[in-house]
Amino acid sequence: MKPTCNLRQYLAILRRENELLVIDTQVDPYLEIAEIHRRVIARGGPALLFTNVKGCKFPMAANIFGTKERLHFIFRDTIQ
Repeated sequence: MKPTCNLRQYLAILRRENELLVIDTQVDPYLEIAEIHRRVIARGGPALLFTNVKGCKFPMAANIFGTKERLHFIFRDTIQ
């Protein structure tokens, strides 16, 4: 099966639909990101894009499949 879109495209769609929260503040990848992620999931919140991860040269995305609506959107062409 061919994917509907790649990760970069999916994040752009989430941003356009106000389903992506971009966090530019520096965060620690060990416990801080996990706690932020846990709290956002508990509230059914948006996907997260951490752009300033301590000790990391690349951004980190989280909670991108955090709601049924986002799951259905990304896998819509594979659901029968």
